[in-house]
Amino acid sequence: MLDGKIAIVTGTSRGVGVGIAHELLRAGATVIGCSRSKLAEIPGVGDHPGWAQRSAQLVCDQGDYRAIDAMVAEVVKTYGQVDILVNNAGGTVPTPHVEDVPALVSRIQGAPSSDDDLERTMLFHAFAIQMNLISPLWFAIRVYRQMRDQDGTGCIINVSSGAGHPAGSPTLVSYGAAKSGLNHLTRSLAEEWGPHARVNCVALGPTITENFRSFVLPDDDPTGATYFEAIPLKRGGEPAEVGRTCVFLASGAADFINGTTIEIDGGMLPGVLYEAGLKTITDLL
Repeated sequence: MLDGKIAIVTGTSRGVGVGIAHELLRAGATVIGCSRSKLAEIPGVGDHPGWAQRSAQLVCDQGDYRAIDAMVAEVVKTYGQVDILVNNAGGTVPTPHVEDVPALVSRIQGAPSSDDDLERTMLFHAFAIQMNLISPLWFAIRVYRQMRDQDGTGCIINVSSGAGHPAGSPTLVSYGAAKSGLNHLTRSLAEEWGPHARVNCVALGPTITENFRSFVLPDDDPTGATYFEAIPLKRGGEPAEVGRTCVFLASGAADFINGTTIEIDGGMLPGVLYEAGLKTITDLL
């Protein structure tokens, strides 16, 4: 389905990014992942014959547009083109009060640290906007500059969140604002960049990753049996399910889908899980 396509997927050290990379590889694409730390390969590719030969894992700090430029240039030098970009890297940790981010929350998030509570709070929110909105825009711009000079139509997929819903996202204020912006950005870029590139978005609900188990599911509900009562399908999503949606959007089956955001959330109503999702953090505090 994607034979001969060259895909970049950001944030492939674990979780959803790995699921997306695996499904693109399963569909025949060559996949170049990236993370802030050096890894020998995209996790798990060695378990599948031929995947290691069609994949690579590079280092890229997406908070530095020069690093993004260098990575994309390396991919083009090695493979000659970029057909697919999946802007997956990002994420956040809920915080009980938007105006006073605890040091533990900032540390878990990986945001810049400070002993001053105001500075720490401001840096936390700036970091969330950078990693979930500005950096995906940087990646999209750099990849599009390659796609516009290639034959055919490229495919850019942004990974958003149900936190971007217009209903609001308490405990995830800056993250939700960034993801809402990413949804709008998707539509704007789709209108501006056609026909050289299609730009779409997938907005995720609760998705089962190691981080989700560690930082969202409470100790007294490790399987999520109670947590997922608020989800019509009574379960969380799987990274592979996100990956299969990305394969669909990148395939010839979706050539006229452009500028849209697909919700992958099991039919979740907005806002139903914010209090439950905060419990693990408040327990730690």
